[in-house]
Amino acid sequence: MLRLSSLTIALAYALPLLANAEAETPPITNEVMTVTATGNDRNAFEAPMMVTVVDANAPENLAANSAADLIRSIPGITITGTSRSNGQDINMRGYDKRGVLMLVDGVRQGTDTGHLNGIFLDPALIKRVEVVRGPSAQLYGSGALGGVVSFETVDAKDLLRHGEAGGVRLFTSGATLDHSQAMGLTTFGRTDNLDGLFSANFRDKGNLRLSNGETAPNDEQIGSFLAKGKWSISDAQSLMANLRYYNNDAREPKNPQSLKPSNTKTDVMTNRSTESKDAQLVYNLNPEGMDWLNATTQVYYSETNIDSTPQGYQREKRKQKTEGIKVDNRSRLLQNSIIPSQLTYGAETYKQKQVPNGATTSFPDAEIRFASGWLQDEMTLRDLPISLIGAIRYDNYKAESSGYDNINANQWSPKVALSVFPTEWLSLFASYAEAFRAPTMGEMYNDSLHFSMGPKMNNYWKPNPNLKPETNATQEVGFGLRFDNVLLADDDLKFKASYFGTKADDYISTAVNMKVGYRPGVGVICSPCETNSVNIPHAKIWGWDVMMDYQNTYFDLNVAYNRTSGKNQDTGEWLSTVNPDTVSTRLNVPLANTKASVGWMGIFANSINDTPTPQSGYATHDFYISYKPDILKDKLTTSVVIANAFDKEYYAPNGVLQDGRNVKLFASYQF
Repeated sequence: MLRLSSLTIALAYALPLLANAEAETPPITNEVMTVTATGNDRNAFEAPMMVTVVDANAPENLAANSAADLIRSIPGITITGTSRSNGQDINMRGYDKRGVLMLVDGVRQGTDTGHLNGIFLDPALIKRVEVVRGPSAQLYGSGALGGVVSFETVDAKDLLRHGEAGGVRLFTSGATLDHSQAMGLTTFGRTDNLDGLFSANFRDKGNLRLSNGETAPNDEQIGSFLAKGKWSISDAQSLMANLRYYNNDAREPKNPQSLKPSNTKTDVMTNRSTESKDAQLVYNLNPEGMDWLNATTQVYYSETNIDSTPQGYQREKRKQKTEGIKVDNRSRLLQNSIIPSQLTYGAETYKQKQVPNGATTSFPDAEIRFASGWLQDEMTLRDLPISLIGAIRYDNYKAESSGYDNINANQWSPKVALSVFPTEWLSLFASYAEAFRAPTMGEMYNDSLHFSMGPKMNNYWKPNPNLKPETNATQEVGFGLRFDNVLLADDDLKFKASYFGTKADDYISTAVNMKVGYRPGVGVICSPCETNSVNIPHAKIWGWDVMMDYQNTYFDLNVAYNRTSGKNQDTGEWLSTVNPDTVSTRLNVPLANTKASVGWMGIFANSINDTPTPQSGYATHDFYISYKPDILKDKLTTSVVIANAFDKEYYAPNGVLQDGRNVKLFASYQF
């Protein structure tokens, strides 16, 4: 009751201040489109799945410290580790980083490097993020079991104002949590048939202040750039090139997800360089009047290099390369019939290769190749308020590593989804989808030291080349409500909820075996003392996703809720990747007759017992203010955010202590 009363009082005080707003206010519109959900432009609210679209230019997001900051507050998503850029992995719908596919401009990201993975992309380069919950293998293949998180980088057209041919944008930001400072420069322009952008950014981060007042050691210097260009060859053809580079020179614990080094062989302070390079070339052919032809060919290359020197130990090098080609086409067929259709179909082949060097562990020399083809049909009945999606994908993969037999497997992934719109204000949807994930090279072939607890307490990874691919089948049902003019003229209320149930077969998990004993004359021993990846024959994951969005002239309010639970059906044990009941809220209030807005964001998590590491509930509160001075004609943008304003001590579901109070500042100037 206290939280509700506080919000009510805040609104009661805010509304009189807004009463002088100009009478002629444009109608409220909050139509958000998604591309990731179906591969085509579609209203996110009307899509037969739960989709969250994050605007990186929203006031509360301008001062983000990292790419993970943009999605950290979404219920159902857990960011593992701390605020170090390395080690920030995504958990969603009962799956960890290996079961949640991450894309940057359509190119798959992520490395199989234990705790060293992360989102190697500076937040200053991001335009928006789409989060699609649930299996998405039909369009994206292996790894999209729990969903897809797609980052889209900024284009020249996003920065150019009406009538402009070019410009320059400067920004600076800072944060107290990690004593960080950032700055960047972006130049952009266009001609009749060319447009392009170049952006360079630098970010310096220091020690982390945790929510219990302790300090976690950290030192990072991050440099990145983005170069994009598009040539409109003709009205029917275009060619786009995209280059991204990211480098993080850090001094941090060898396991960056730990708060402090334990000073064992596997966790000491480490000098680490993390370098990521991405290159894309995209050709599109879309002649006018040819509804059956809208073809895209994409050639891409991605490389991640991690070079580490643990204090007192030898240098370790890791390189992962991904190279591939993807061809797809979109055909609009039977547009004048009772069942107009849009077909999306294509093929993709890509190879991932790992190359270890030096004293590297947990990164076997191996490679895996994929070849796939897919077909999706989106149909809308002309005379009935019904739309259908049917899709099927075939994937084949081959894995090989020296000393082991080659592995060859294939998988079919079907999907059907139905949406019904009985009235203008009600929508119903249901779907069934299957997805899979091929075992990673590390899961199959890793044979190195996992961790050490003493001279005779070394735990080693045991290879499992017979590991089966994990698969799942998800049924989801939900509904949406939409009303206009509910409380005020021209307001808009949206509500959408779904229940999902996932049956997972051969769910891949990690088994740590440490049988500690005592042997006379020898002392304390550990036997067996090993870790390996294993298939859980049957697991079940289920939960709820709910969202509400209300907008009017005076304020907009967003509320979202998630509950995710999961069990090993054979043993009854809870899965380690589940999340607590979480409610996320955002209230944004534009200040009358100004270009300023203030806002509040709250995250309320219930205590969680349905996990191997039970955690207490918590509530955190963020506040922000954003301002664009009229005198500078939209050239200057500023934002101040106070995250975890009351310095609440809280922990992630996996037991990792989270951030303390963080004051973040942002300013940009465009000319």
